[in-house]
Amino acid sequence: MRLILKLLLWIVLLVGIFYIIRLLWPNFEEEAPEETITQTTVLEKVESLGKLELVKYNFQEITELTQRNNRYLGLFPAGDSKAVLISHGEAVGCLDLTKIVMEDIQMTSDTLYIHLPAAEICYYKLDLERTRIYAIEKGVYYKDEKALIEKAYKSAEKQIREAALSSGILANTTENAERILKPFLEEITGKKIIFTTTIPQQIIELEKR
Repeated sequence: MRLILKLLLWIVLLVGIFYIIRLLWPNFEEEAPEETITQTTVLEKVESLGKLELVKYNFQEITELTQRNNRYLGLFPAGDSKAVLISHGEAVGCLDLTKIVMEDIQMTSDTLYIHLPAAEICYYKLDLERTRIYAIEKGVYYKDEKALIEKAYKSAEKQIREAALSSGILANTTENAERILKPFLEEITGKKIIFTTTIPQQIIELEKR
């Protein structure tokens, strides 16, 4: 009994000492571990960019990836593995103005003929913050869940490009380019602007004279 009383006395005493220390030194606490971050950045390459972004398509899609698994030990059915991904992404159409050469521009007294470069998809990507795995099913003996998820992500990203092309992003990019550039060029040149896929032969011959 005395031993228990002594232990209780010591506990009360220690608690009291700790309380007094906290009152006298309110900031007294265990120091947080020091964290050091060392980073090295190396400039690898500088590229000149002349791409004019003209349209952006936003997509929401559901990707279901099913992978047939080989029989376990060549004998036992392993079942199919499946991942369902709900994703958001975007594709941007643009023109690379650095591809325009002197032969793409011909001029008469009142008209400027311009052959624009072909529209292209500048980039397409998933919005990773809004993309998530909705469901995943693995075969009985399937182990590599990470690989299955990576395949689902890659498939979803590839589908963004295909969906953008099938939705007419290239034609829309060209239309926007002409609509934006025409008034601007007419204003600074004082000439009528005609965008064409091929410069009329008579204009080329006229320029050669």
